[in-house]
Amino acid sequence: MGLSVGFDSSLRYWLTKTADEALPEPAGSAAIARATAGLREVRAESLPFGPNERRPLHLLVPDRRLGHRMDGAVAHVISRPLPEGSLCRLSGDNTIASPELTYAQMAASEPFIETVRIGCYLCSTFSIGDDGRDYVGERGQLTTVESLRAYVDRLPPGTRGVRRAREALAYVIDGLASPMEVFLGMGYGMPPSLGGMGPFVMHANQRIEIDERIQELLGSRFLKGDLYLPEFGTDLEYDSRRFHTGQYRLDHTQARRNAIEAMGIKTVSATYGQIDTFAKFENFTWMLRKRLGLVQPEYSPEERQAQMALYDTLLSPTSRLF
Repeated sequence: MGLSVGFDSSLRYWLTKTADEALPEPAGSAAIARATAGLREVRAESLPFGPNERRPLHLLVPDRRLGHRMDGAVAHVISRPLPEGSLCRLSGDNTIASPELTYAQMAASEPFIETVRIGCYLCSTFSIGDDGRDYVGERGQLTTVESLRAYVDRLPPGTRGVRRAREALAYVIDGLASPMEVFLGMGYGMPPSLGGMGPFVMHANQRIEIDERIQELLGSRFLKGDLYLPEFGTDLEYDSRRFHTGQYRLDHTQARRNAIEAMGIKTVSATYGQIDTFAKFENFTWMLRKRLGLVQPEYSPEERQAQMALYDTLLSPTSRLF
């Protein structure tokens, strides 16, 4: 038997994982066929989270007779066979949806923009708090865009949310290292029709090789930028001591700025004070486009409405991932 955790609860589990916590081993996808759901089992089993009326525990079951609401828990029926890589093993016979299955499940229950954001967080290199927001610390990447795409392509035809999951992956970026990088990645990676100021092609945590003579000055063999725009040879940085704690991260001292620009790469730095309102973010974007040598666009009323909505979604102090 055993319990199987999914949807919002598995998202909470993965995104709050810290660097010193071990990741669970894969479990056979057939384990879902033995999953059960009942208050007695929920209370008796050792699970990452207990039942809670404010934030229910989401469970996966194979039979409609088991699909029901309980006090502090919800059971979701999984009637289609799951591809390999769908589950990971918790304690005993208990399992949890893998990051890839979690992404597909959230795509079935969340709107498009939220699906993109969830994809970015699952492919990120940082943990967030148990309240569903804010930066907690660094960790290894849970999955990749390539792995998410391969998994979604293996889901049975007609699976709810597959189309949204596949389309959203066009805007998910691997390796973002903070919530503000997610904001910048989505804000500049998406087109105006979806609320973005782009779209620009961007790579997160791009490794920047530096000349041997500069290596001696910096004591590093390479640097890492936040968001690299290869079409423009430009590195877009979010300048925050709180998030820039890795050994080789670009910290915007003049020596490092000189080094990266000596390698022929422009740097543009964003600080929270430059983008803490939508009007300021528009001005920063005007400056960024000026640095890139781009014509300033005219947005339609519908596009500006979408841009303001995306900004509010990503930076609202009440916004939560779960």
